[in-house]
Amino acid sequence: MNMNKYQFIKIISFFTIFVLLGCTQAQKPQNVTPNLSTPIKAEFSLPQQFGNNNQSGIWVTGKGKLSVKPDLAIISAGVEVTNPCRQGAIKTCYSQPALITAKLAMEEINEVIKSKGIQEKDITTTRFNVQAKYAWDDKTRTQILVGYTVTNIISIKLKDLDSIGKLIDEIIVVEATIKPKTKREQVTIKINSVNFTIENTKQYQKTLLSSAIEDAIQKANMYAEFSKVKLGNLIYISERGQVQTQYQEQFRSMAAFAEGSSTPINVGEFDLQISVYAGFEID
Repeated sequence: MNMNKYQFIKIISFFTIFVLLGCTQAQKPQNVTPNLSTPIKAEFSLPQQFGNNNQSGIWVTGKGKLSVKPDLAIISAGVEVTNPCRQGAIKTCYSQPALITAKLAMEEINEVIKSKGIQEKDITTTRFNVQAKYAWDDKTRTQILVGYTVTNIISIKLKDLDSIGKLIDEIIVVEATIKPKTKREQVTIKINSVNFTIENTKQYQKTLLSSAIEDAIQKANMYAEFSKVKLGNLIYISERGQVQTQYQEQFRSMAAFAEGSSTPINVGEFDLQISVYAGFEID
């Protein structure tokens, strides 16, 4: 009886080992021989962000570039008047004298601007500020009023780029013509910046798009040639973004210039750029 029980356990053990070995063999990876008789087709898949991953073909980005000179200058200019309080006369220290001087200076500046044929609509006030000035008094250990500063800044649009230097010179000369209301009053004519731009970039859009599409076709042909496939029809094209501008040369500050000559201004050029995204079939 014990002998039969022992044989039964032995048979069950062998059967379990046999089943485990069979499962292990089934889990081993099998070598697969590829079918080399089927020709391989070169394919460039459309990225997920542009559409369905199942789309195929050659997809390229074409860029069109064009360098043009700006046709509009924007000058930021104005006046700053500081009127310190008389010592011991803080109670009678007002902003009115600085306001009057700033008003007279801006009237002179506007006269200069309009004499260049610049219209009222091209002159815009961008900043007007009346600021009280304080200083620390060690005796009273408090802030005391020491004066007022009035700032008035305007933006000027100028289409005649050749006259920028002369206009700046004549605005600066206004400083010498303004008589301060008090001996302490300080008048400063400010030229903050000169920026250049293109008033209408749409006039260049047709040329840029034509250049971008041509660039896309050349790239697609190049990829097809390198991949040893035949380029098919254009199946998709889309403009990516608007016309982008990049200025090549920034405004240079008004360094010392020869007597009788205008302030030197370098206009430079803009690089206009546009991109298209195109897809082509593979025949």
